[in-house]
Amino acid sequence: MGEELSVNLASSLLAFAAGWLVRNLVHYYRTRKPAARLWRLDPKKKTVFVVGESRGGSPRYAKIPEPDALAAMNLRQFLAQDLRVHTATTVRAAAFDMAADAEANLVVIGGPAHNPLWDLLTGRLAAPVQFRRYESEARIGLVGGDEEFGESEREDGSSVDHAIVLLARNPFAPRSRLILVAGCGTLATTGATHLFSRGSARELVSRFDVSSPVALVVSVESVAGYVAKPVIVAAVPFDQPSGVPGIRTPS
Repeated sequence: MGEELSVNLASSLLAFAAGWLVRNLVHYYRTRKPAARLWRLDPKKKTVFVVGESRGGSPRYAKIPEPDALAAMNLRQFLAQDLRVHTATTVRAAAFDMAADAEANLVVIGGPAHNPLWDLLTGRLAAPVQFRRYESEARIGLVGGDEEFGESEREDGSSVDHAIVLLARNPFAPRSRLILVAGCGTLATTGATHLFSRGSARELVSRFDVSSPVALVVSVESVAGYVAKPVIVAAVPFDQPSGVPGIRTPS
């Protein structure tokens, strides 16, 4: 009797351990591995989110655009859920300290209208996409091309907006990651962050080589308040300059 009980107990423990191992392996390959490939953070450096600021604010009471704030919240949530990174810092663009954090893993949210880091960093990357400012709007264009993407309303009441999601190496520290996210209007900045959600991250890393620099143009549609899954309408891999003076590029 005691022998049978021991055998049954050992079998139960083995079945539990096997089930636990299988669940964790499935979670790793479906969630953590794709997320790690997409984020590609240098674990030795901290991660800093830099959000834009509206011009209507003041040094004491800065105004952060709502889409930028929501985008930062979404990305931090995905990072915490999938990679267990809970220590990221979020700062306003005007409060970002280049001397202290230029070599961190950087996530820059908001385009050149609200975030001066956008032009500073994309200029050093020789990015193949750019924001083009017009009198009443901003549009996304491919460098050297005529096609543009922007924000528009449709006759059926739906709307569409476009954003840039740029994945690269930090030009000040090539082992660190640089991620830039910004939309033409208010919809796409937040909507584009869902590329980093679990299902979308798996799809993204299976379609593109995110270990090399790539610029994505993302379309986000809103139908009667429902925001559809972001769609990549253009993807441009590019050769990032090897570094800046004084920065060693890893071999």
